[in-house]
Amino acid sequence: MEARVQRVLIWTGPLMVLIWFATFVFVMGFFPPSRPSATADEIRQLYADNPVLIKLGLVIVMAASALLVPWAAAISGQLKRIDGAKALAATQLVSCGLLSLEFITPIGVWMAAAFRYDGRAAEITEALHDVGWILFVTVIWSLWVQMWCIVAAIFIDRSSQPILPRWLGYLTAWSAILITPAGLVLFFKNGPFAWNGIVGIYLPLAAFAIWMGAISYQVHLALTRQIADGTEPG
Repeated sequence: MEARVQRVLIWTGPLMVLIWFATFVFVMGFFPPSRPSATADEIRQLYADNPVLIKLGLVIVMAASALLVPWAAAISGQLKRIDGAKALAATQLVSCGLLSLEFITPIGVWMAAAFRYDGRAAEITEALHDVGWILFVTVIWSLWVQMWCIVAAIFIDRSSQPILPRWLGYLTAWSAILITPAGLVLFFKNGPFAWNGIVGIYLPLAAFAIWMGAISYQVHLALTRQIADGTEPG
């Protein structure tokens, strides 16, 4: 029964990404991101143009962020089957739990920006908006630790039938490298390394989404084999 439960949980991660995409783009209008160089009046107008949908969207994406926890639990279930990887499994689970909180935090800051955008100086709304984007884009380090734990677990698996394929380890390593520039957006207001730039957000987001889809599917396959073999825990 446990493997069957985990086979459901592993798809909560991709579900979160789909909810985020639909909400950021079609509900809130937060994507593509605003320019880091935008003026205070431009930022306040962003909130004034769509106040109810922005607030609704922020509630939705905050709730969806919690889906990272069951997703990581399903990954841990497979990493624990690898000899010597129990500590790595625990570390990646805790790291992903922290990532969930780290996404919730900037969303809460945007909520504060949306709550009273029309009753304060535009510069305050601008500052809150900036804090939200800086936190949202730069909090990659818990994800970074999670990814490298998964890489290590995959490569120490020397069994005749590895739990997860080695190519997934290489993909995870490359994804960890590609998300790294997102941690540097604090230094740029324009160009490819800014929070609205191709290196600052688009490349890291693409790497994250592809990796999440790949590892979710591979864990799903591993769980399916576990169920078929009758080796799932009771």
